Amino acid sequence: MRNLEKKFSDSFHAYYRQLCLHALHFMGNTEEAEDVVQETFVSLWDKREQIETIKSLKSYLYTAVRNNCLTRIRDAKPTTSLEVLPTDTLLPEEEQEMRAEMEARIWKMIDELPERRREIFLLAKRDGMSYKEIAEQTGLTVKTVENHVFRAMQSLRAKDFQAYLFFFA
Repeated sequence: MRNLEKKFSDSFHAYYRQLCLHALHFMGNTEEAEDVVQETFVSLWDKREQIETIKSLKSYLYTAVRNNCLTRIRDAKPTTSLEVLPTDTLLPEEEQEMRAEMEARIWKMIDELPERRREIFLLAKRDGMSYKEIAEQTGLTVKTVENHVFRAMQSLRAKDFQAYLFFFA
């Protein structure tokens, strides 16, 4: 039994963040995406005796998260047309997995930025705030905010150019 618990725990720590990013494409909301991933892991825990029979746990989890997202979308909006669904739902599974891994790499690099630079970068890129709004909120000058965002982008580009192009080009 200890082996199953360790395998489950290792899988959770290895894939949780990537799976949340994967679910975010479908759900469009961070909280809902996290709910789907947590529910997927709860379901896996309920079937933990079967973990050993799963050929590729990673593929299983990505498929389960995708299916759970689509089920939630279908149940929330029974008449949703394909045009309303995110384009990722139409991508092959391997491409969705590659995209999620790329996102995980970029988020890991963002997490490694110095705290103040990361905060300002996320306000600009994730939250869509203008440099002026960020300056007002943080008490910095607009030029300092520009400098933080520029240096963050420079750092991300230097660490993984392919991931940088994928998100910012």
